[in-house]
Amino acid sequence: MSLLTLDNVTIRFGGLTAVDTVNLEVKQGEILALIGPNGAGKSTVFNLITSIYQPTEGKISLDGKALTGIPTHKIADMGITRTFQTIRLFPELSVLDNVKIGAHCRGKAGLFHAFTRLPSMKQEEAEMEENAIKALEFLDLAAKREDMAKNLSYGEQRRLEIARALVSKPKILLLDEPAAGMNPQEKVVLMEMIRRIRDTGITIFLVEHDMKLVMGISERIAVLDYGKLIAKGTPLEVRSNKAVIEAYLGSGEFKSRIRR
Repeated sequence: MSLLTLDNVTIRFGGLTAVDTVNLEVKQGEILALIGPNGAGKSTVFNLITSIYQPTEGKISLDGKALTGIPTHKIADMGITRTFQTIRLFPELSVLDNVKIGAHCRGKAGLFHAFTRLPSMKQEEAEMEENAIKALEFLDLAAKREDMAKNLSYGEQRRLEIARALVSKPKILLLDEPAAGMNPQEKVVLMEMIRRIRDTGITIFLVEHDMKLVMGISERIAVLDYGKLIAKGTPLEVRSNKAVIEAYLGSGEFKSRIRR
């Protein structure tokens, strides 16, 4: 069953076509990876899904509902959350407060409730904190909930971003190069956590350059080259695809990496 659908999606920036007639389905409950060389358009695809950009042509839908034209801040309400290539935390806030910020899209209290501090507002805040702590526990960060985000290790900051995304209870989680900057042990931990997240029922769509991680965790892989989708299939199918090897993995070094 398709959860997220891209139908002939294209975006142009002046004379540059960054994403070119991409057709892709993200199935409910799967781990799908989007790979390709730098500049292939991978992060642009994520920006289109989350309405940071609007497609020049084509449409994007979640559960059959069109996302095109939906404001970015409403995308999380519909069930899509994401992380970014570069860490985007509030470094001077506590770990717990960083995650609580991610829960506010599910809040119902308005400005009046915030000023009057009605019991309903206090209850909602308590629920947000409880959910934030659960997300931190899930990602093994609860013991550091009172630490400032800037004092976490790089790998912990990556996990904190994921916790902040999870607390909004998404249908699909977009991970943009989650392993970037991690050491090998942190990558092993990350792979296990991604599997655990998927096992809770959340669909995972990730962009990643680490081929060992991609091949080890993905159930399907889609490959972009110059904005065009040139291949999609299982890891076994993609690693033996001639178009992928020639267009994306032309050097012997990369070819050997994907065949491991």
